Amino acid sequence: MLKMRVILALLAIMLVSLAGAQADSTDRAVLCGDLPETDCQILLDNESVMNSLNSFAFLMDMSFAVSGDEAMQLAGQAGGALSLGDEALRAANEMSENMSEADASALIELLLTSLEADLWFNVQGASGEEDFDMELSLQMKDGIVLIGAEALEALTGEPMTGMEAFGVDLNGAIGELLEESGAMPATDVSDMEAAGAAAMTVTRLPDSEVNGVAVAVFETDIDLDILFSLVSVEELVAASDDLDDPQMASELIEGIDVREFYVRQYIGLDNLYTYRTEMSLDMSMAFEDDSQATDAAVVMDMSVDLSEFGEPVVVEIPEDAFVFPLLMMMQMGDQ
Repeated sequence: MLKMRVILALLAIMLVSLAGAQADSTDRAVLCGDLPETDCQILLDNESVMNSLNSFAFLMDMSFAVSGDEAMQLAGQAGGALSLGDEALRAANEMSENMSEADASALIELLLTSLEADLWFNVQGASGEEDFDMELSLQMKDGIVLIGAEALEALTGEPMTGMEAFGVDLNGAIGELLEESGAMPATDVSDMEAAGAAAMTVTRLPDSEVNGVAVAVFETDIDLDILFSLVSVEELVAASDDLDDPQMASELIEGIDVREFYVRQYIGLDNLYTYRTEMSLDMSMAFEDDSQATDAAVVMDMSVDLSEFGEPVVVEIPEDAFVFPLLMMMQMGDQ
């Protein structure tokens, strides 16, 4: 039960953070707050530069820990390179300018079917007395996600004899998949503008370096007590497959105490690329489960470094790869 509540709490935080970002982006896509005009201009120019960027490589580190009756630890690393064609990039930017629930689904479909990517993931962790370690590599091109047979064996626990890779064709299935999973509900932006601006404070920290590159550092501190007012209990229930009790959702939100939640952005002083993004969350949860009081602490940190801006990314899907349409899978499951 504790694990589910932690997941639901993170879902709630994700929802309200998205809501706050939507609120601030109604008139401009960059939050400047009380920053001087020169600092705000760095953020505006950075957004313009990154929106026009076709490709980049990344390296991510993430740690996640839950203390309490059901302690859990997780560490993950990921890396790779991604590329988006000029036409898809223009369409994505146009969709992002006027985002609605329908546009969000179309944007996700466009990105997942247009990306060319070569990615790897490595996750280690412990939950109770169980340890796990998983490695996964995948390639994406033309809406096909290709997973190596060794990684597939590790995921399923079943032998993949005679199969070098397994592919899933996402074309035509994303919209239906989002609908079935309960895509994030639309929120009335008009009710969020003032609260979103009040909940986020942007500060320019002392300049630094990332991998030898001089960068300006901006920190956005997020007050979730304000942002939680932007998402109703009904919206949280609608966005979760595991939560159907409004009373439980209300108690969940009331029991969350966020001690720290910030995002830091490291922007190159010369070329205005984003070289690093960091996120840190430290919160506690208190709730009653079967009439027993339970407390838990959750700490999550993530850092993503970007490089190789504008470099070509070449991915080839083998002609003999076994590729199955996701839409067909979903239709078979409905029968």
